[in-house]
Amino acid sequence: MRSLRPGRVARVMILDGEREHRHEMVVALHACYDVEDYLDGRLALDRAYTLRPDLILIDENVGPDGGLQVIHSLVRDPLLREIPFICTTAVVDTGFATEALRLGARQVLRKPFRVGVFLQAVSSTLNRRIEDSWEELEPVQRDALRNTLSVFNGIADTLSGTAELPFRQVKAGCASLVEAVTNAHFRDVLSGVRDYDNYTYAHSLRVATFLAVFGHGIGLRDNDLMVLTSGGLMHDVGKIGIPHRILNKPGRLDDGEWHIMRSHVTRTADVLRSCIGVPNGALVVAEQHHEKLDGTGYPNGLKGTQINNLARMAAICDVFGALTDRRAYKAPMPAEKALTIMVNMGQALDPYLLRLFRDILLDQGDQLEL
Repeated sequence: MRSLRPGRVARVMILDGEREHRHEMVVALHACYDVEDYLDGRLALDRAYTLRPDLILIDENVGPDGGLQVIHSLVRDPLLREIPFICTTAVVDTGFATEALRLGARQVLRKPFRVGVFLQAVSSTLNRRIEDSWEELEPVQRDALRNTLSVFNGIADTLSGTAELPFRQVKAGCASLVEAVTNAHFRDVLSGVRDYDNYTYAHSLRVATFLAVFGHGIGLRDNDLMVLTSGGLMHDVGKIGIPHRILNKPGRLDDGEWHIMRSHVTRTADVLRSCIGVPNGALVVAEQHHEKLDGTGYPNGLKGTQINNLARMAAICDVFGALTDRRAYKAPMPAEKALTIMVNMGQALDPYLLRLFRDILLDQGDQLEL
């Protein structure tokens, strides 16, 4: 099996004449992105020719001539004008904000802003370019990405209490993904989220894809395959709302952080139970995918025959996905190395199902060369 090609961490440039504010933005972003910061706009634009940033943050008061001059230089340059930019200012109702938006700023943020608002603005701007690239895919692959993302956005509304999410919408969102897997045309679905700046969504879509491949490979069809795939897409939705600093922490979580992270299982189950018409199979996948055959898993320490077969399959796909995912702090692990590690996990994973999973992946050939 060929190794998975690494995704690339997004490059972000910060242009701000205020040292303290610039430092705060660097601290907020450095865990997830490659960040360079500048107090001189001219030097920053010179650097942009070689860095080719994915996003530029431009403050109104960046030196030496102010943010508007930087923006004018940026949008007039044929080599730089396609780079998206976000602006920051202390007072939004000045002429700067109006002119920045007219010239193409994706957003204008008023200082001081909350870190969560700032990170969401950066993430959504980076993702817009990736989502635009989906237009070039074949319809079934494009729809698999669009529809599953729409499901995730609906989940966010459910968590905020502003909407209910019938499970039929989840299944409908997964229909194109199942079709892509059934026809062995899912490679572009996986590569379509390689650099997507929402790890929970990207990981969940990958796990759902691997589960669909696994389920189809062992003979599941129609509603059974749809339930398994839908459970994979929804298995981690409880992570929505967990702080970025915990989700993206490169080192070991402390006890408090680990408690918060583990809570995503019960949070996910609560979300699913609030969905109208959720099938038991999808709920089982969510509730048991962190249980281990030897009883060392969570949240309930189930062991052996207490763990449902669908959950055993989900556990395998979840671990494989986590090992081969691209994160801000690590390149994706080659598939063969990941499978070797999984085999050596003792009785944590079902050994029979793991052998089946490996054989099915090998049969997919180039579809898994991300």
